[in-house]
Amino acid sequence: MRNKSTDARPDQLYWHCYHDAATLSRAAALRRVHHVPSTGVDLHVDVYAQQDQAAPVLVLNHGGGGYGGLFVGLALAFHARGYTVVVPDQKGQGRSGGAQGDFTVAESVQNIVDVALWARSQFGGNLFLSGGSIGGGLTYAAAAALHQHGLPPAAIVCLNLYDFGDPHTGLGFTRLSALAQIPGMAVLCKYASLALASLLPGLRLPYRPLARFRHMLDERDQVDLPGGFYTKWQADPCTLRTVTARYFASMLATPFCIPLESNTDIPVLVINQKRDRMVSPQLTLDGYQRLAGPKKYVEIDCGHFSLQEAFIACLADLGDDWLQKHGQHGQHRQHEQHGEIRTAKPAPLAACLQANRLLLSPVHSK
Repeated sequence: MRNKSTDARPDQLYWHCYHDAATLSRAAALRRVHHVPSTGVDLHVDVYAQQDQAAPVLVLNHGGGGYGGLFVGLALAFHARGYTVVVPDQKGQGRSGGAQGDFTVAESVQNIVDVALWARSQFGGNLFLSGGSIGGGLTYAAAAALHQHGLPPAAIVCLNLYDFGDPHTGLGFTRLSALAQIPGMAVLCKYASLALASLLPGLRLPYRPLARFRHMLDERDQVDLPGGFYTKWQADPCTLRTVTARYFASMLATPFCIPLESNTDIPVLVINQKRDRMVSPQLTLDGYQRLAGPKKYVEIDCGHFSLQEAFIACLADLGDDWLQKHGQHGQHRQHEQHGEIRTAKPAPLAACLQANRLLLSPVHSK
C-alpha cells in the first residue's frame, strides 16, 4: 500500500488557493493520499481518518466542475463529527489518472464503487456515500450498484439528484436546457449524441461554455470579484476544460441499475439549493418525487456550491443527522417505511450492471 501526506506535482497543490491558512493547517495534519486502481487508472484518494478503526466511513463524491481539493472544508467538517472521510477524484478529473475529460458516467460510478469497496477493506465502520451536483446522481447510482451486489451503504446523502438515464435531465445541466422543452427534442439529442460518440468517441467538446458555471455560487459569495472563487476556478489546472463525445452521450443515456421508482432499501437524503441559478432546482425536486423507499427532502437557502462556512456546516449537520439515524443497524438494518418495518435483503448482481461494466471486484490501494 502506498500513501503519503502530500500531492506529487506542483499543479496538484493548486487547490490550496481556495482555502484559508487554518483550514490548510488542519488538512495537513489529517489528510493522507492513497491511490486506488479503478477503470484502468489510479485514482487519487484523500483520506481523513479517525484513530478509531470502527468509526463510520463517508465516501464524499465530487461533481463535474470540481474534484476533492474543493471539498477539504466539508471533509474536515464531517471528520470533526466523527467520520473517517474518503474523497476520491474520478477518472480523468482532478488529480486522478486518465486523459482529462475522457470518461463516462458508468466509469465514474465504477470509480465510486471501487473506492467504497477499498474503504470497506481498510476501515471497520458503517459505510455511507455522499455527493453533490452531478456527484449526487453518481452517489445514488453507486449505492444502487452496491445494493444489487448485496453490499449496500447504510445510507446516502445527495446534494442534487439527477437521473442520467433521462435525456431531459442531461440537457437540463447545460445552456441547451430550453431544447428539453420541445417535444421529442431530448430523445433526438440522446440518439444524435450516441451516434456521434460511436463515430468519434474521442471528439473534444468545450465543457465550460456548455454549463452556467459563472452561476455556480450565489451572489453572497461575490463570485465575480477579482481574485474571487470563479477567477481561481477558471485558472485551476485540475478542473475540466473539454470533455469527449462519449462522456456527453453518457450523460443522456446511463440509467440507474435500480430506477428511482424501484428503490426500496437505500435511505436517501436529498438536499436541494433553492438559490441555484446554475441548474434548475426543479430537476432535483423531480428526481426526489420519483424516488421511492426511505427518503427525506430538504431545501436550503444557498446556490449550487459554496465554500462559506455556513454552507459547509449546514450540509454537515443535515448529513450527520440523517446518517446517524440510519447507521445504527449497518448492513442488516431495518427501515421504517410506509408505516411498517422492512428488512433489507441481499440481491444478486443485476444484468444491467454487467451492461454498464460495473464489475464490483475487490480492489487494493498501491
